[in-house]
Amino acid sequence: MRGVGTGWAAISVVNALFTGVGSAAAIGIPATAYVEIGTVPAGSSGRVSVSPESDTPLVRGSLLEAIRRFGAGADVDASVRVESAIPVAKGLKSSSAVSVAVLRAAAAAYGTAPTSESIASASADVSLAIGLSATGAFDDALASASGGVVVTENGSRRVHVRGVVDPDWAVVLWTPGGSHAPSPTWAARFEAERGPARAAVAAADRGEWLTAMAANTELVERVMGYEYRPVRRALERAGALGSGVSGLGPTLATVVPRARIRDVVRQHPAGSTAVTSAEFAGPPMDRGGGP
Repeated sequence: MRGVGTGWAAISVVNALFTGVGSAAAIGIPATAYVEIGTVPAGSSGRVSVSPESDTPLVRGSLLEAIRRFGAGADVDASVRVESAIPVAKGLKSSSAVSVAVLRAAAAAYGTAPTSESIASASADVSLAIGLSATGAFDDALASASGGVVVTENGSRRVHVRGVVDPDWAVVLWTPGGSHAPSPTWAARFEAERGPARAAVAAADRGEWLTAMAANTELVERVMGYEYRPVRRALERAGALGSGVSGLGPTLATVVPRARIRDVVRQHPAGSTAVTSAEFAGPPMDRGGGP
């Protein structure tokens, strides 16, 4: 049995580390997983194999969780390979996207089609179990699995809002050098800003994504020590609708009208090579019968 699954990258609207409520919007940069599951002869034990370039605790944990959830934990021979175009540890939700892709591919191999909420909840369980995320990143995983923009309560896994981004909008990503530590490292510093972050959450709950992003980035930049305000102001003068740190950074995500993408790209610091544009994303298309 074979299955193929996809998860999208995403950008932050509100970081869930502040209050436990997070908001994320999917963008069209994919992670794709290929899973093969075979039966085990009587008297034999199952085994899991991961291609060397994909072998991480996240990928293994996601495959084992999928076997438990969608295969009733039965012994199987299972293999997985992941291809991802999402930069790692840059704030673009690469972990959630990879986990979602593996879970969906395994579900497809079993011939099941779980809801996006079920896939996102499983991804959050894996992230918490391996210590990768302080909140489980349910908002990131749900955006990755369902597309669009979401607002979620990550502790209870309750969905506050589902929405779509204006079809005339695109996103420009500036990813400077460096990477961030896992979110548990920063949890206490973010929680200290819980009060001020409530305004960002309230804006997201009203569907005011740009207002929420602006309030969120002011706090994230202060906590993380980024000095992006001059860059953000220059981008706005060039036609950007809004911008903000995605996740823990260092990526700065800028929402722009499609017609102004080129103007906004030019306003990034001189010598910037890590600037790209992407579409906002709808639901991934997953399928069985992968290679």
